This record gives sequence, C-alpha cells and structure tokens, in this order.
Amino acid sequence: MTPAFQETLSDNVMSAQSTGVEYYDSISIKHKETKTYLHSHADKYPLRYDDGRVSSQGQQVTGYPYNDTNNYWQIIPNGVIDLEDQKPGRQVKTGDFVKLRHLVTDSYLLSHDVASPYYPTNQEFTTVALDQANGERYNDTLFEIKIENAKAGQQLKSVAGHVKLIHAPTRVAMWTHTTPLPDWAYKQAEINGNKNIQQSSNIWFIEEIPSIPKDSPRMIKEEKKVKHVPFLKKYIELQRAIFYHNNALTSSHPYSSQPIQWPFLLRGVSFWTQNDTRQQIYFLGNPIGWWLASSLLAVFAGIIGADQLSQRRGIDSLDERTRSRLYNSTGFFFLCWAAHYLPFYLMGRQLFLHHYLPAHLASALVTGALLEFIFNLDPVGLDENVLQQTQSKTPSKNKDRGGKRIVVPARDRVGRQGMLALWGACGAVMTVVVGGWYFFLPLTYGKPGLNPDQVNAREVARLPIPKPDKGDHRMRKIGGGTRVAAQVKMEGENTKGLSRRNMHS
Repeated sequence: MTPAFQETLSDNVMSAQSTGVEYYDSISIKHKETKTYLHSHADKYPLRYDDGRVSSQGQQVTGYPYNDTNNYWQIIPNGVIDLEDQKPGRQVKTGDFVKLRHLVTDSYLLSHDVASPYYPTNQEFTTVALDQANGERYNDTLFEIKIENAKAGQQLKSVAGHVKLIHAPTRVAMWTHTTPLPDWAYKQAEINGNKNIQQSSNIWFIEEIPSIPKDSPRMIKEEKKVKHVPFLKKYIELQRAIFYHNNALTSSHPYSSQPIQWPFLLRGVSFWTQNDTRQQIYFLGNPIGWWLASSLLAVFAGIIGADQLSQRRGIDSLDERTRSRLYNSTGFFFLCWAAHYLPFYLMGRQLFLHHYLPAHLASALVTGALLEFIFNLDPVGLDENVLQQTQSKTPSKNKDRGGKRIVVPARDRVGRQGMLALWGACGAVMTVVVGGWYFFLPLTYGKPGLNPDQVNAREVARLPIPKPDKGDHRMRKIGGGTRVAAQVKMEGENTKGLSRRNMHS
C-alpha cells in the first residue's frame, strides 16, 4: 500500500515509526519488492563477464538481504564539497539532488554509461573516491529524490516514504531484481540503472536512520491525525496491488493446476500424508456433485442460446414468468460463477483447485435453480384466469382469445402419471451425490487409511493421489505425479511415521 493509503489507517505502525530524513543522516535503503539493501564492499567488478563484455572494474554495488554496516550511506546535499562545513537540520525533500556516501569505504555512489553485469541495456552502478566525486565525476554522483505521489516540497520520511533514485545526467532509475550475481559478487543481487523510470519495481524506501541518537527530539513521535482518501481510490489501489502480487507468485508446485482443469476436477491437492496409518487428506471434492454442477452450467448456456434463437424466429417457447426467473435468478448465479472463475485466466501465478471454490459454490446455485426450472411443472402464483383453458373460441391450443399465452397446470399436463417420476429422479440424483461423498470421505477427512487397491478405486480422471506401497507403507504418487512423502530408510533403522504438509499460497 502507498504511504497515502496507510495514513488513512488508525494505529498504523509504519506511519507511527516514520522519521523525517535530514541531510548528513546515515541511512539504509531497502528495495520495496525484493527486500534487499543497497550495499557495497571493497571488491571490484571483474574485467570481463562470461559473455565477453567489459566492465569498469569499479567497486561493486550490490543488493544484500541482511542488515549490515556495509548498507549504510550518508546523504549529502548538492553543492557541498567539504564535509567539515556540515549544517544539520535541513530536510531532504522530493525533487532534491543528493549524493550518497558509502560510510565503510568512504566512496560515493555513481552510475555511468557502462553496461551492467546482466543487462546490457542497463547502466552499471559503482562508487568512486572523494577526489573524483568532487572533481571530474561530480555530475555522475548526483541523484534526484523522487517521492511517489508526493506534493511539492514534501519531506522524505523513513519507512513510510516510497522513493525513486533517478540518476541526474542519464535519467535512469536505481533498480534491482532477484537473479543473484556469480561467485565474484558472493551471490548478491545486481544493482543497475533502469531506463524505464516509470516501472513500479524502481521503488525503494529508507528503512532506518542509525545516526539519530535515541534521545534526539526527532525520535519523539507526535500523535498523527488519520487522513481521508476517497473509497474508490483506495479500492482501485488494493485491487491493483492484489493483482500484481498474485501474478508475482510464479514458482512451480507439484499440485498446481490450470483453470481449464477445475470444472472437470482433473487435479486435486495433497495436504497431508502419514505412512504408518496410510492416512492422507487429499482435497478432491465430491466428483459426482462437482461434475453435475459443471455439466449444468453448459446446459444453462444451451437453454439461453436456444431461447434467444427461438425468439428471433418468432417462436415463444417460454412464458414471461419462467423466462424472468431463468434470466434474472439463474442468470445472476451464472454471472457470479463467471466473475469468480474467468479472471483466473488472466493470472500468471501458480494456481490450485481451491481457487475455484467460490465459483463452484456459484455453480451449485446454478444447479439448484436449473433443476427447479426443469422439474417444476406447476407454476405458483399465476392468476386463475391465465391458468384456465378457454372453451370455445381459442385461436390456437396455446393462445387465448386475447392472444395471451396459456399456462396449463402441471397435473393437467402429466395426467394420471402424477409426480412420482419426478420425485424418483430427484431421489436418484441425491442418492448418487451422497454416495459419492461417502465413497471419497477417507480422502476428505483422513480416516480411515486406504491401501493401494482402495486408492486405485478412488482414482478418477487419473488424479495423482498419493498411494502407499504394499510392502513398506511408504506413500508414493500414482498417475504420473511427483513423490510427496519422504522416503523411509528401511535398513538399520526403525520405520517411523512421517508426515508432511504440502504448503501452497
């Protein structure tokens, strides 16, 4: 969330802990996305990289994930040559041009027109000594402070302030990523200059200011008034943040699945297995109820399509009351299903079957409404004059003398057959659904344990359900899946029960 959003929250720890940054403060700078610190050490870049490109052989500037004294930088105002002429108390504001002095090596942060180790189109970041920083390389050590969504003259604050460091001469933004550098940089992150300064991953923040004494008046926090931001603006910001962070979860997982598989229940999720008792919890759902709900979604779409086609041809196949219930009630549930299901096709993150649960609930509501539409032959609440068949001057068997459609009561239509067949169909469907739930109950609740043959009997649509070996009770995968339980050493050791959770987002 942006600092402006956080200032609308009462008891906001981040806002309460923020401190205004002043010139000559020692600060640590942290990348918002990768959580790595801006870091430097005395080691130099190699003369040549693996692809043959040449570096400046300057001091390495890297990203380091842990707190360290090599992460401390002193922020120096533009125009200051002699550090003895310090005038503390001046605030650092958005739009200021500053220099960053690395305290441990007494060198100044610099970027120049040399390609970075991994990105030939991005600029290398390094440091130079004081004489060069105040001499011929002075401009190359200048960086603009650009606070996100800031007002003119707004002060930079620690923790709560999101900032971009823009190199003054070349207008590139300081940036990092997750791919570690080779051994010559101790597997630390690369820092380089990104030419796309609008990119959201260019954002950093000041995590701490270790140079401030604990008894300094700057450490006294005043109670801040909660600010107001329009609800719609906050809502849009949250949705963008949720969508972005979900797309960032791209790592692989043995039980991940694709949205196209969910309605057909082609892949479940193994949550827990225990070897000794052969128990396991495997998220599968009730296949009978699941497939019934998915198939009736297609039936509903077919009914709507057929009704629209018949109306265009002048054939009125449904009365207005039935059509209203079908479109408004069942149609609303169908739109709920689509709204909770279709957006997953736009996500690049790893996905699991449980992401379909809200949509599956909506599909169950569609199933109930559609079964009512199919089997409810006796409309309720219609006027008596509409339900009665005209006796003599009816233009057709489906129209009354006024041209209105006639609805005949269900008992008149089914005659002597009664409603027994309909109740029988309903009972059969319920029996199959309940039977499916009972059959897969050991996988849902983890009791009782199942032997390999019993697991095979419950393997539907080639689901990769963990299966115990007959000899040593070890859990293994069937259906081409990946082994999920730890191997049990059988020689020289007592077999112990192992359990393992498959964690996922």
